[in-house]
Amino acid sequence: MSAFAVNVLPQVSAPTASGASHNLRGAASATAFLPQELGYNSRTLAVAGLSAAAASMLHADRKRKSCRSQKAPVKSRGGESIETVPIKPAILATTEINYYKLDRIDASKIIESVRSGLKAMKQIIEATGSAEEKLRASLCDEQVMSALIPMSRLPVFSKEFGLGFKHDLDLLHALKQIKYFWNLPQSQVAILMTQLAKQLEGPTFSEHFEALTEELCQSVSHLAPIKEVSKTLPGEVHAKYMENAIYLESADSHALYPTSIYRQCDALTLATPDAATIESVMSTTITTTIKIARNVLDPNNHLLFDVYKPLGRCVAVVDDKVDGHFGADIDKYFASNGIEFTKLVFSGNEVDKGIEDVERILVAMKEHRVGRHEPLLVVGGGVIADIAGFATSLYSRNTPYVMLCTSIVSGIDAGPSPRVCCNGFDYKNLYGSYHPPVLTITDRGFWKTLHPGWLRHGVAEIIKMAVMKDLSLFELMEKHGPRAVQTKFGTEGDSVNDAEFQDVCDLIVGKAMEGYVRSEYGNLWETHQCRPHAYGHTWCPGYELPAGMLHGQAVGTDMGFGAYLSYVEGWVSEEEMHRILKNISDCELSLYHPIMDDDAMVWKTHLGIVEKRGGNLCAPIPKPLGFSGYLNDMTKELLAQRMHEYKEIVSKYPRGGRGVEELCVDVGLEDPQSKKMKSRAAAELGNAKVVAGKLELLEKLKHEGLLDEEQFKAQQGQLA
Repeated sequence: MSAFAVNVLPQVSAPTASGASHNLRGAASATAFLPQELGYNSRTLAVAGLSAAAASMLHADRKRKSCRSQKAPVKSRGGESIETVPIKPAILATTEINYYKLDRIDASKIIESVRSGLKAMKQIIEATGSAEEKLRASLCDEQVMSALIPMSRLPVFSKEFGLGFKHDLDLLHALKQIKYFWNLPQSQVAILMTQLAKQLEGPTFSEHFEALTEELCQSVSHLAPIKEVSKTLPGEVHAKYMENAIYLESADSHALYPTSIYRQCDALTLATPDAATIESVMSTTITTTIKIARNVLDPNNHLLFDVYKPLGRCVAVVDDKVDGHFGADIDKYFASNGIEFTKLVFSGNEVDKGIEDVERILVAMKEHRVGRHEPLLVVGGGVIADIAGFATSLYSRNTPYVMLCTSIVSGIDAGPSPRVCCNGFDYKNLYGSYHPPVLTITDRGFWKTLHPGWLRHGVAEIIKMAVMKDLSLFELMEKHGPRAVQTKFGTEGDSVNDAEFQDVCDLIVGKAMEGYVRSEYGNLWETHQCRPHAYGHTWCPGYELPAGMLHGQAVGTDMGFGAYLSYVEGWVSEEEMHRILKNISDCELSLYHPIMDDDAMVWKTHLGIVEKRGGNLCAPIPKPLGFSGYLNDMTKELLAQRMHEYKEIVSKYPRGGRGVEELCVDVGLEDPQSKKMKSRAAAELGNAKVVAGKLELLEKLKHEGLLDEEQFKAQQGQLA
């Protein structure tokens, strides 16, 4: 655990950014931070003062018990020394604990130092020698050291750092990771330096870096971390790196001993002088990257290579249907790149989304000794994204994962989502946690193998973002949505060669993704319920599974009902309401299912969602089209009335408001309710056999005289 600094501040004054709390690290005197207006200075706190404090211990203890404010322990560097400071009762003191000391961000200076390091490194790698020798020589160069060491001391996960490099997101991504250079394999450092060279100096400049990386990745030593490589460097060079490592141990141990390079923690902790009351604000900062790409499984595509080559292996959870279509391509990708590959195949069906399915993934991860620093690769659709993501959140309390999305649901919703989950007790996504992937990759090329019904139901997740966040996306879906459904988003028929439509499909996916993260990522842990992306997810969670509906089909019914409620509230016009209903219907999604006639079931779901949302309904509905509003008041009687009114409206739509292939069984999937009933029947049969066996045993004991009639009847009654 890293050391921390502690200040003593007057309780009447708020902590200031200019406070010198960081000076407590090392040898600085803690007395420098006491309020001078109190009449204390470093000379006051002499040995005699400490002795006097000890002599008055009993008196102070009595006063502490009565007002608990007489003495303030001041600790420096993990409690190496303690000074007891008398505090005047009129002004109580607060202990402030700060955990990290990070340098200031100056984007122009960072770029200048990195460029200098890259130019110096380029001269070195242009010379003759092995890749390992060139990298070691680069690590010895003053300019390279001046680029790497300061990076390790920066708050790379801060908003300020992100805004400082917002002009180039690929540059930002590489800088965030190079902070951890000391703990990274040398092949990963080479990959990152190549990315920096390409972004800052251009493709021609980076060619030598690419050659270095390619050669280094083929060497047997490419997995060696820089901290081990440093031991082979000249003594004075190794000493400089070690000096920085020692500094980082207390200043920012994330850069020295990271559990993973994708998250950091911080806190502000305040305590009364006697530590009887402690208040703390704690934070976890997570970094993630989303890429919309093509031909991800082409061995020359480096998206997955850059993650797993430096780790030396990849452990992957793969949807069984995806493995059937793309298993050989996945195997070939890792084999071609010389990466050890372990494939764990699991069902991606809704019926296999229980807690027991999550446990199976956890057991497999343990069997293959997945480390907390190596992201599990998850390949599949929404169900696999949910249950495998949930498993990684539980495994060793937190393990990173990369999400390779192969369906439209995972591609723009479940894939990048921080909400990972599984079903339970007939309720959709009852168990779960918040754990986003560190990298999400969406490639439309996978969608060509989807059953039309599987793709269709995923379109609901695009429509919801269009209705709630992006009118231009809604207009794109009005114009191109039906064709996108029919052509599996440009992966079938003549649309494959229609360059304009290909760009439209990418634009739709990109806009849906942007709208999703705009809604989700600022509220990662659902700390409030103004969540636009929950549109269409208020009432259907209670009837989706009993009805056996595909998720997107159920969401369609909920979105349609929400549009009607918005119209009744006066938030959208009648024309806008019908535009929403028509878009849903044109994409062959459901507006209505007979299960919605069960007023008691719908109200039960209503109560459940209020409970889940912290006591508020907070139902997201458009206000107006393209913007978000929230409905919070709804009585049981009014809900039933509105539902029946809505049914009357949508019954006039094509198919009577029903969707095309709206049930799981319609697209070749097992009915979730059917599986549940089979499981329940099997359990009941097993229980019946156990009871029969126990009754037989009781009869035998009675026959042998070991139980009298009264005892026998009592035992028999307990089994009944």
